[in-house]
Amino acid sequence: MAPGLKAALEPLATSFWGGGSGVELREYYAAACPHCQDLDGPWKDAASQYGGPVKFKQIECADNNWRPVAANREVCSGIEAYPTIKLFKDGKEVMDYDGDRSAEALMSFAKEHENVATQSMHPLAALCAPTTAPEAKTDGPVQRRGHK
Repeated sequence: MAPGLKAALEPLATSFWGGGSGVELREYYAAACPHCQDLDGPWKDAASQYGGPVKFKQIECADNNWRPVAANREVCSGIEAYPTIKLFKDGKEVMDYDGDRSAEALMSFAKEHENVATQSMHPLAALCAPTTAPEAKTDGPVQRRGHK
């Protein structure tokens, strides 16, 4: 990669890897919701037992009287049912979770999506990404034009 191009892309790469909140599995809930109350135990079990990079986060959108929680009004905007579970990467929604509401299923989903950072990477950021990929293999000597 040309040095000038790499220098131009480094701020994008830095913000992609270090500037966000990482990967989060968020539960949007209402304190008065019976389904949310049923999920609370498995959610907390999954959050405490899971040891990977995905962070489990609960966001209260409505209180015990179904009133909106003012402090979370913006982050709960667009949530129409409780509980709602979504996967986020650096504050941007990646996908909805529609699976089982058990601790095992939540942990399995988190494990399956630990690599979401590289899967959802902007192509320009990928150019500056650290890589552990093996060197390219060739069938013979590499020929370079203009070089002897």
